[in-house]
Amino acid sequence: MQKKFVIIGGDAAGMSAASKIRRLQPNAELVVFEKGHHISFAACGLPYWLGGVIKDGSKLEVLTPEIAREKRGIDVRTQHEVINIDVATNTVTVANHSNGETFTEVYDKLLIATGARAIIPPIPGIASQGIFTLRSLADGQKIHSYVDEHKVSHATIVGAGYVGLEMAEAFRNLNIDVTMVEMMNQVAPTFDGDMLDKLTEHVQEQGVDLRLGTHVNEFSSNDDKIIVHTSGGDLKTDLVLVSTGVQPNSEIAREAGISVGASGAISVNKSMLTNIENIYAAGDCIEHNHLVLNEDVWIPLATSANKGGRIAGENMAGGANRFPGVLGTAVVKVFDYTLAQTGLTEKQAVQSAKFGEIESTLITAGSKAHYYPGSTPITVKLITEKTSKRLLGAQMVSRSDISKRMDVLATAITARMTVEDIALLDLTYAPPVAPVYDPIHVAASVASK
Repeated sequence: MQKKFVIIGGDAAGMSAASKIRRLQPNAELVVFEKGHHISFAACGLPYWLGGVIKDGSKLEVLTPEIAREKRGIDVRTQHEVINIDVATNTVTVANHSNGETFTEVYDKLLIATGARAIIPPIPGIASQGIFTLRSLADGQKIHSYVDEHKVSHATIVGAGYVGLEMAEAFRNLNIDVTMVEMMNQVAPTFDGDMLDKLTEHVQEQGVDLRLGTHVNEFSSNDDKIIVHTSGGDLKTDLVLVSTGVQPNSEIAREAGISVGASGAISVNKSMLTNIENIYAAGDCIEHNHLVLNEDVWIPLATSANKGGRIAGENMAGGANRFPGVLGTAVVKVFDYTLAQTGLTEKQAVQSAKFGEIESTLITAGSKAHYYPGSTPITVKLITEKTSKRLLGAQMVSRSDISKRMDVLATAITARMTVEDIALLDLTYAPPVAPVYDPIHVAASVASK
């Protein structure tokens, strides 16, 4: 007898799972409820569309509901919000926002893929016109329309994380002046501060008025301007982007008696199964095991959402696949610079108390042979356990593309390699591409000593 599969959430994890289930069980009943208008959109591409690098915003829609229904045979229902899970009766309650009706749906196996939402800090006036967050395609469309319809000559970004930095570049591409307000004393808060001097200087050189260590106290309006009241004084602006992080959409799971972790995100095992039989979870609403810390953490990234959704779908359809864990490997382009990181920062390694004495190594080496034109400096930081020499984390910053070098180090951490092992890795060499001793080799060699 075919089982009935119900999925809550139609973005990366949800549709990855649905597609996998459909491939493995072509005739099974499969329903995806999505409360928004879109499914499977490339949220990471939004700053590049808003900044004009990507001309056609529709290309960010990886999969439309129509294609999912017609070509993949997946019953996708947009504007349908699941508002309750009853684990005793194996049913969900669904609100159809297109007609106002509410109904129940029975499931044999359920996937919660509700994702995460932008944090909206409790700042007075934050609901005013012209103040936005950027998390969904709908958010991006609102910002795009607002910029088109208003004379936006100045934008204020609250928060200097990945999205905030990407949007600073996007606004500058549109010749919009930018002020960035960050409560911490550094940009890119997930990095160690000693990696960021050149990047910070570069952001300012690109015309961004960077105000670090500054709090926003209130928003108000004056004629057609938004007044941002900060701890460092008031500023007038035409548009505000609040980019202060995200939080997991886990409330519906918690209310149903499903376990959540310390972060508030849903707890799952390596099979993506929750503590409730036949209920799985995947994507930005769940915690994953950290491969270095060996504890559950919440690091919402598109890569783990897609892979986790696929594994959840496979297991719901009768498979036995396992999600290995995460390192938080990430990369971001900030104007002419690229930042990348994997594993633990130095601060995290010291605070974890799971390791012996922690050492950090910081070097700068060229991206190509020193005599070949166009070589650019790459700054590499390695975090190691002193006694074992095991690599625990790495960070890089450069004007060149460093993503694949960081992937090498992410692989090395996954394999529990020491810096002595890494210093002898057989990596590619050709003068136009890399020096005979790659910056990875140089950093690992220094760290091993």
